[in-house]
Amino acid sequence: MDFSEGDLEAFRPRLRHKVCFRVGFACPDVDDIVQETMIRFLASVRNGKLESLDSVGAYLNGICQNVILEYRRRWARDGGDSSDNGERADPHTSEMDLFEMREAIALGLSELSERDREILRAFYLEERPKSEILAMTGLADENFRVVLCRAKERFRRIYNSAVKHRSASYQ
Repeated sequence: MDFSEGDLEAFRPRLRHKVCFRVGFACPDVDDIVQETMIRFLASVRNGKLESLDSVGAYLNGICQNVILEYRRRWARDGGDSSDNGERADPHTSEMDLFEMREAIALGLSELSERDREILRAFYLEERPKSEILAMTGLADENFRVVLCRAKERFRRIYNSAVKHRSASYQ
């Protein structure tokens, strides 16, 4: 079985609505969940696990459900840190706190791979357009979201461990 790009793109809005309904419309990871679902779907189609075209919708729904459950488990396991729920930094943060945050960010970026560091810096700090980042890194459009999501997750783990380590050393 083979699906054209148009066929796959027809699934995306329905999947996105399902994911938004299940995890919340304000969830920042909706597109990452949809992308992961599509990747798993294509991998299973290539491996011949989809037996009939009549069951595409149900099969895709099952994969999406599994990805959402994995997302929720990971979110609960990691404690649902404030970076996932849209909270913003206090505008009255002291200079010392800002310095420490910048230091932790620099440390986190330095521990990432060159590609992850380059993508995060270009996308978030320099706010370059996605097309420019794709040309710069040589990534395909389909891979960009996954790479960005994984780079954010790696950075988040490094940053949170640095902040926890620093707060433990003050006690």
